Amino acid sequence: MSAKYSDQFMDWLKSDGYTTCFFVGGGNVMHLLESASRRFNCIPVVHEVAAGIAAEYFNENNRFGERAFALVTAGPGLTNIVTAIGGAFLESRELLVVGGQAKVSDLAHGRVPQIGHQEIDGIGIVKNITVSAIQADRRLTREEVLNLTARSRRARKGPVFIEMCIDVSAMPKLEDSSVDISQVLDTSNPSITDIQLIQKLWSEAERPLVLIGGGFDRNSGKELLEKLKNLKTVLATTWNGFDRVESDYIYYAGRPNTYGMRWSNIAIQSSDFVLALGTRLGIQQVGFAWDDFVPSGKIIQVDIDKEELNKGFPKIHKGIAGDAVTTLSSVLKDWSPSPKSEWLNFVVEIRKQFDFPDPSNIAKDEFVELHKFIFELGDY
Repeated sequence: MSAKYSDQFMDWLKSDGYTTCFFVGGGNVMHLLESASRRFNCIPVVHEVAAGIAAEYFNENNRFGERAFALVTAGPGLTNIVTAIGGAFLESRELLVVGGQAKVSDLAHGRVPQIGHQEIDGIGIVKNITVSAIQADRRLTREEVLNLTARSRRARKGPVFIEMCIDVSAMPKLEDSSVDISQVLDTSNPSITDIQLIQKLWSEAERPLVLIGGGFDRNSGKELLEKLKNLKTVLATTWNGFDRVESDYIYYAGRPNTYGMRWSNIAIQSSDFVLALGTRLGIQQVGFAWDDFVPSGKIIQVDIDKEELNKGFPKIHKGIAGDAVTTLSSVLKDWSPSPKSEWLNFVVEIRKQFDFPDPSNIAKDEFVELHKFIFELGDY
């Protein structure tokens, strides 16, 4: 029996580094799932949203270049995974979702709500919460497939949805293409002027702080973060970037945000220069009274998405559209900031004073003190 298109499609994903498939089975993806089962570590989950979240976090946390995707059937399979797609879109996380669809001949094309079995307009549902969404009502070429998967992790990352009609997945494979797919990041290098401005403001500051966001790549930026720590740099992290810096780093300024530690918010609000790397500085990060964010300091924001720099808040001194790791690498090339001992001592001291809950938030004697319990649990 000759190979079917679903075999070829999964071979292309495997060549692109995918090793794992989180799935909930269904009739409209039976060919895709059968092909995937012979090529990937296929992990069944009880609900489609779990498949999407699992694939997202697999990609975010895997350090070995492996990738995961989510496979769901048509109709309720797609609608159940929408929350995971929306989350990946808002957090700018890599996520590939392959979904099933009814036969091409059974597509309603908007004339009536539904003709095909479990047919629903998946593209219409997710097009505004994906960076790319396409219906495979024909056999996509290798170039098209790999350009789609690359889009999920290029520039500002985000979810990609490929909805494949069941009869397309069962078609004979295409004549294979040996086209080399370029996956170069479409980013621009920071200008010399921008780098010199960062160095100047950093040098002049008495209380400089570097805020590391989720857009600061964990793997490629690891050595740069070690260099910053060796230079005794005060480092804070956003909610999504919290695992870039370990909490026991002596000059760690915590996770300042609306949910953050009190001492951490004191630190960033006391700074006179903030270099925000790979963070969009959203409302949850800067607060609803964003005009008071870093009230006595200048902010340089580096983000891959130009629109985030121009959204109108918070007040920034300069926005630089570019990759956070590339920018920091250029800043630290042949240049090093001098640590400010008074500032370092201040950060250490406020953490010492405010690292534990305020007395007003401590449980009464007859109840278990939650915060103390968590700290003690961590000692085991």
